[in-house]
Amino acid sequence: MQLLESYDEYKDIVGEFRQKNRRYFSNVYFMRSDMERYIRLGRVSYEKAENAVIFYFDEEKYYRVCFYVSNEEKFFIGKQKKKILIKNVFQKGKKREGLQNVEQCLEELGFEKAGTSVKIRGNVPTLFGKCQRMKKYVDTLEKKGYRCVAADPSMYQQIEAMILDSGIIKDYQLNYWTEEEKKEMSEKGSYLCMVDESRRICAAATCVIGKSTIKGVTGVVKEEYKMHGLIVALAYHRFKWLHDNGFKNVQGWILTDNEPSLRYHQSLGYEFLNEYADEWILTAN
Repeated sequence: MQLLESYDEYKDIVGEFRQKNRRYFSNVYFMRSDMERYIRLGRVSYEKAENAVIFYFDEEKYYRVCFYVSNEEKFFIGKQKKKILIKNVFQKGKKREGLQNVEQCLEELGFEKAGTSVKIRGNVPTLFGKCQRMKKYVDTLEKKGYRCVAADPSMYQQIEAMILDSGIIKDYQLNYWTEEEKKEMSEKGSYLCMVDESRRICAAATCVIGKSTIKGVTGVVKEEYKMHGLIVALAYHRFKWLHDNGFKNVQGWILTDNEPSLRYHQSLGYEFLNEYADEWILTAN
């Protein structure tokens, strides 16, 4: 692998590939700002061949791989010291030939399909309106000593451990953030916690807050605090914060086999889009 030095270099590499391969498939879904961030942090490497360009995004615990590959030939991705995650987006029932060829090649290379997610989208004012009925639970919990706070840096590691232990997000789905980025995200309201009177974390909710859209809202409750209504309180506080700060849209992905989560988000008023993503995993070497 060779380190990617700049966004201009990325454009040149992709442009050269496109000139040589008129029929190709790509699963690159990063926005330019996201790509520039990874390059600035020195966390993007690549491998080039005549029929493929493979980009490795180092997420600390795994590599997220995006690529441009020819529809005419097979491509190669070898095992690394970390797991490799490949995410392919498609519309239900409309997998094109290029994607079908990619899936066949991934299976031959030893990748396993880990799951399929569906994209959801919500309107913040509508979601907050739905959450008004939760206010009584919030008031009751506050009387019992539970309150919602913005997480501070000392809480990040514990929150991530809670999320991984819950199984909501796997270790190969956690994005890499520097400590400074986490601090900035926390100040913007990305990390919320429910704590008890001793300031012990009982539940937490995380998301990535962009300029106009919120992505990847995740909520988790410690096992010993489940069935206390804490996730309801977190949802109320999250959408109240978003509403008060003028955000209009929120979006995320849910595994299609996670029935409780699907029902919960449907009850809140989320819209389920006709956009799906298959996740393929290659184990570490």
